[in-house]
Amino acid sequence: MQDLKLEYNSPTLGLYFMYPDYIEFLQHLEYYLKDAKIKFVEHSKYSIGDERRAKRSITHHWYPIGLLGGKVEIHFLHYYTEEEAASKWYRRASRVNFDNLLVVGMEQNLCSEQDIKEFDTLPIIFSTHDYKDLKSNCFIKEFAGMESVQDPYRKADVYYKYLTNRIKTLK
Repeated sequence: MQDLKLEYNSPTLGLYFMYPDYIEFLQHLEYYLKDAKIKFVEHSKYSIGDERRAKRSITHHWYPIGLLGGKVEIHFLHYYTEEEAASKWYRRASRVNFDNLLVVGMEQNLCSEQDIKEFDTLPIIFSTHDYKDLKSNCFIKEFAGMESVQDPYRKADVYYKYLTNRIKTLK
C-alpha cells in the first residue's frame, strides 16, 4: 500500500495469522471484520507463536497477540501496544470494501497442503509447490523446494512480479 501510495484499507497489514486461523478468518470474514472483538492474551495457542514473539522481543520489540472473536489468533507483529493494535485493527476493518477484495495467502505459518486446498475457493495463494490442479495456487519458482515462501517484505520484488502477472490473468 505504501508503494502504491494508498490508504491502508486492510486491517491485516503489519500482522500475521497461523494458517488454520487465517482460513477460519476468511471463511467468516464479515463477522470477524464487523462484529468480532479482540481480547489480548499472554500466550499464543501455538508453541511456535510464543517462540517467535520471544525471539523478536530480543532483536526488535515485544508485540501483542490477540484473539478475535475468541477464536482467531492474530500476531500484531509491527505494533508495540495492545491499544495501538486494537485501534488500527478496528479503524482499518471499518474501511474494508467487501465488493472489491483481493485475498492473498502464503504458504507460511503452519500452512499445510490441506489448507492450500481449502484456500482454493479464494483468488491467490503463493506457494513453493506447483499444485497444477488448484486454480488459486501461484507457484513461485524462486522458492521451489523451500519449506515455505519467503518474507514478503524482504522479497517484495518477487511477489510483485507474480502478483501483477496473476492479476492480469484474473481480468
